[in-house]
Amino acid sequence: MSDLRSAQETGAKLLYEAEGMANDLVDWRRAFHQFPELSLEEHMTASKIEAILSSLPGMEVIKGFGLPTCVIGRIGGKIPGGALAFRAEIDAVEVKEDTDLPFCSYDDRVSHVQGHDAHMASLLGTAVLLSDHRASLERPVVFIFQPAEEGKGGAKLLIDAGLIDEFNIEQMLCTHWIPQLPYGEIHTSKGGITAFSSKVHVGLNGSGGHGSSPYLTSDPLYLSAQIMVALQGMITREVDPQKSSVLSFGRIEAADVYNVIAEETHLWGTLRTTDGETHQFLKTRIEELVKGLARLSHIASSVEYMLDYHQVQNDETLVSAIFKIGTILAGNEAIKILRRPLLVGEDFSFFSEHVQSCMMFLGTGMGYGLYHARYDIPENLLPFASAWGAYLALFL
Repeated sequence: MSDLRSAQETGAKLLYEAEGMANDLVDWRRAFHQFPELSLEEHMTASKIEAILSSLPGMEVIKGFGLPTCVIGRIGGKIPGGALAFRAEIDAVEVKEDTDLPFCSYDDRVSHVQGHDAHMASLLGTAVLLSDHRASLERPVVFIFQPAEEGKGGAKLLIDAGLIDEFNIEQMLCTHWIPQLPYGEIHTSKGGITAFSSKVHVGLNGSGGHGSSPYLTSDPLYLSAQIMVALQGMITREVDPQKSSVLSFGRIEAADVYNVIAEETHLWGTLRTTDGETHQFLKTRIEELVKGLARLSHIASSVEYMLDYHQVQNDETLVSAIFKIGTILAGNEAIKILRRPLLVGEDFSFFSEHVQSCMMFLGTGMGYGLYHARYDIPENLLPFASAWGAYLALFL
């Protein structure tokens, strides 16, 4: 009973303290939002993170571990035992923002339309709270501000550099803000929680020419349209609909001139599934279908898969512990089981392959989805997200 009362009292105190620094959290989030930087170019972002962490009592700050723009904070480094680590992504994406916010991106090519600005700000809030409560820590806590999450595999690069052993990381957590879930609810589950994900490149090479004489060409661009339609048919006709699968192409490269039929066409897309066997099956079938159609059209073809991400695998014991203690802070109605994996690709999966890990999704209930030009986050969730991380660090 005393442990329950202690958790309730500490949780309430953390929430109160987090609300007290709401203005700082909002300022940090808006600064990150206004000055986004692409993967491996996050120099301004890293400098701001480093400055905030360095101002916190008891915080050890390491800049440039594994990657030049990586920033790591550690508190309680002299406490024996394995560390609990938190991960927040710091990079932005090439999407032109269309929000009309007074702090919208200064760069019309780049934006934080995937919520990384909120992830950074709330994790900094967690660091502030744990700095104030460092005397209550029973093990070291590591804050990983990770570069290059967006398609560059930054997590793997840090692991390859020895991150896990260097900081004696025993468990890892991260909270991803998700608009399609109800506002303020935390969703997670045991086992696979994200998608198997691959970046797909289809290259086509044939004879080009002038738009007035298509019969004198093999027209790779026309073939690319046929391929896209055929691949969508393959998804609906060859895959069990209970095994969620998505194949989307977001980029096509061809001629720069409107009346020229290009010799080369390139398709760039993403393949997402919730089942490993289905993912491998589709990779084989995509290559078979592309090469078969290309052969009929007398066009050379190639299919490449890059940045293969496995599912994030949440540790069962860790998830059970989070549900047990988390309801004390957030209540029974705010923490829910994620009924099925989300079709998001996450390089947090690399961490989950090495240490006990748990990814959680915090619902924002917003109208626009991730990567939409008008995506935004509810800033009044920043204090709760900060307190949530600090609470888990103190009671897990």
